[in-house]
Amino acid sequence: MRNYELMIIFDSSLKEEEIDNEVSKIASIIEGEDGKVVGTERWGVRELAYPIKHKENGYYFVMYFSGNGRIVSEINRVSKINDRVLRHLIVAR
Repeated sequence: MRNYELMIIFDSSLKEEEIDNEVSKIASIIEGEDGKVVGTERWGVRELAYPIKHKENGYYFVMYFSGNGRIVSEINRVSKINDRVLRHLIVAR
């Protein structure tokens, strides 16, 4: 299993419980494929360098996890179709 870092930017208009719900969905994807969430960091609302989907601010969240390549492709697929996610990036560590 490899170690990964996921940086995800949510719409800043979401409430805390909505963000928690979205994060738990991602964690369930990881755990469903026999991966493990190692840690999380909430960076909070920050100004974006440029507008994304007509938004000036985003809620930054970082998740560290270990798993296989299927997890990465599934998180990419789910994040691309989720309107609450402005951007995401997964990096192998």
